[in-house]
Amino acid sequence: MGNVKIKASKVAEAKAQAKIVEDSLRETQKKCSDLTSYVASAKWDGKTRDSFLTYIELIEKYHKEVKSRYKKQRKALQKLSEFEADFEESSQVREVKRL
Repeated sequence: MGNVKIKASKVAEAKAQAKIVEDSLRETQKKCSDLTSYVASAKWDGKTRDSFLTYIELIEKYHKEVKSRYKKQRKALQKLSEFEADFEESSQVREVKRL
């Protein structure tokens, strides 16, 4: 197993960027949903409407899936900070500090 170095500043930066990405995904998913509703109620018919609606629905579904998976990554970043504190309090670290 290799050495792992975790820089607190980089973790904080990653958390901030993750928040920006998550907000962007949420906003884009909402825009897709609004567009789907608009097209569904618009006076537009035919194959182009159906194709466009299918395309937007696929994008909306994709954003929903990405957003769901991204939440897990963001949660992992949050847990990283918690584990860092737990690590500092572990018996092995206390033992090494006493040396």
